[in-house]
Amino acid sequence: MRKYLIFLFLIVVSFTAWAQKVTRVELIQSDSFIGLKRNGENTNKVIRPIFKQDNATLTCDSAYFYLEKNSFEAFGHVHINQADTINIYSDLLNYDGNTKLAILSNNVKLTDNDAILTTNNFDYNLGTKIGRYYNGGKIVNDKNVLTSENGYYFTQSKDAYFRYKVRVKSPEVLIISDTLKYNTNTKIAYFFGPTNIYGKTDTLYTENGNYNTVNDQASFGKKNLYTQNSKSLKGDSLFYDGKAGYGRAVKNIVFIDTAQKVELRGDLGVYKKKDESITVTKNAYVIFTTEKDSVSRDSIWMTADTLRSSVMMKMELFAMRQKIEELNKSDSLKTDVLEDSPLITDSLNNKTLQTDSANLLIKDTLQAKVVKKEPVKKPEVTKPKKVKPDALSFKLITRAPSTVVLWPAVRVKKVNQLGLEFVPFIKTSILTNLAASLSLEASDTTKIRIISAHKKVKIFKSDLQAKADSAFFSYGDSVLRIYQQPIVWAKGTQLSADTMYIQMKNKKMDNMDLIRNAIVVNTEKDSTQFNQIAGKTMKGYFRKEKLDVIFVNGNAESIYFPNDSSENKGMMRSIASRMRINFDNDSLMQVSFIRQPEHNYYPIEQVTEELRTLPNFNWKPKERPKSKEEIIPTLRPKVASPTKKKEPVKQVIKPKLVVIKAKPKSTAIPKKD
Repeated sequence: MRKYLIFLFLIVVSFTAWAQKVTRVELIQSDSFIGLKRNGENTNKVIRPIFKQDNATLTCDSAYFYLEKNSFEAFGHVHINQADTINIYSDLLNYDGNTKLAILSNNVKLTDNDAILTTNNFDYNLGTKIGRYYNGGKIVNDKNVLTSENGYYFTQSKDAYFRYKVRVKSPEVLIISDTLKYNTNTKIAYFFGPTNIYGKTDTLYTENGNYNTVNDQASFGKKNLYTQNSKSLKGDSLFYDGKAGYGRAVKNIVFIDTAQKVELRGDLGVYKKKDESITVTKNAYVIFTTEKDSVSRDSIWMTADTLRSSVMMKMELFAMRQKIEELNKSDSLKTDVLEDSPLITDSLNNKTLQTDSANLLIKDTLQAKVVKKEPVKKPEVTKPKKVKPDALSFKLITRAPSTVVLWPAVRVKKVNQLGLEFVPFIKTSILTNLAASLSLEASDTTKIRIISAHKKVKIFKSDLQAKADSAFFSYGDSVLRIYQQPIVWAKGTQLSADTMYIQMKNKKMDNMDLIRNAIVVNTEKDSTQFNQIAGKTMKGYFRKEKLDVIFVNGNAESIYFPNDSSENKGMMRSIASRMRINFDNDSLMQVSFIRQPEHNYYPIEQVTEELRTLPNFNWKPKERPKSKEEIIPTLRPKVASPTKKKEPVKQVIKPKLVVIKAKPKSTAIPKKD
């Protein structure tokens, strides 16, 4: 509607010459002057005339001058000069001195400083200094070229308005629009309809905004969309600086990377073209799509105070992972990898578990006779320190960047001969470093997208929820890493550790690592007893998007309250080198102890508060996200404000004024005697 009002205004302005003061057209000079009749009218044919009206001079090869009408028709090399700045050229001219309207045709050209307008049909009013073309035209302004079907040009304000099939070609972009305004001084284009701006590698769409062709800056305010290859950015308002490669989106923003299948949303976003990064704040959240099976799908919703997504090469991500693993090497799960253990491998293949002592399986009812013990403090046992041989440092030359590898117990086999003595045992972490140096990822330049979340991270999935202070997700390995007091909830189970990794494979949650100070807390409904299992590190596996089994590695401890219907109730407290936890529908079902388990059973009446919990026990159900709408305010349904019902106006019935006419009192007439 706005664009129609603009052009209605232009049409009205172009015909305001009727209200101007009428002056006479003067013939200043000519080579010949011949009076004659043409089409039944008196006229004068002049050769090489020079006409003048107000501050304008008009020349041509020949003309018919109508003195009575105050007009003339000009032919050949027509030239209008106004105020020494505006020059108009054409082959034909029909000029009315009363309205000061010049109708020019064939090879029309208007020059105004560094702006040149060309067309075949052009109407120009010397009074209002407004011109228009209606059969296609072009304006060349410095390095910018503008074309359209219809157009208006204001010589005083240097504004040009274009309508229908508008194209603006600048050195940086191509603009295609329906309605556009352009200023030849500022070189800024304003849009009032559907507009596409095509850059070298990106595209902008809007229906209202402006673009500065000098500094390559643009701002948009209606139905805005920025795209760069597989990436797109939407927002109620957009600002983009093409030279700086910087974009800013405000309110209802959506960033999508179709190649990496990333979708970020929020109310404030900053985009940088150099690293293809987007930083989203104010109600920021990201969506990961998962698949339970070929039919049913689910989504992981993650929100934080700040979400940042960027693109990096796999070799950069590999180097970053190596630094983190070196920092965590002492406590890393790879120090004693569970998967390398034949015990765990056999258990995963449903084979019988072999333990150093009798394997105790805890179920809902105690199947083993356990001797009741009084609570006794366990004496501290000091283990002798293992003496390790001195290590030698070798430089391994590979195609990938070389890494210093420590190889224990290496001796020269024969003097003056090349050879090393066979080493029967090599530490797992050493082999890990060796494999890392040979990894192809160390030199892989493939680009991948990463997402980092900072402050108040919350995650919601239909069957799993989490919270932490920060998180990191890489589409290169599909691992979601959550840091700084992370907590994960799965139905009645709560898991926490210093750092947690959740691995996804084929759009499904596959496994999970709990690194350092890991603890699993489980409770039945309406119960105040908490089953607890803690250890240095844990490795969990999912089956059909649900937690299936967890292996505890190092300093494993557990507290278990058997769900026994008999009166003989108590608490089992155990320690072992390793444990295995089995789940059913995310609920703890059984615990298996591996390697040197020790168990203490306490009657329930002898269980003190100190014995009831492990050192790093925590239970925080109030912090658990309940829904995606709870953690993302913009997803909450808008509640319409209740409209106050207008109370019916009580009609006040005015009492009718009843006029009671008093009867005249009758006076008794005395009788005459």
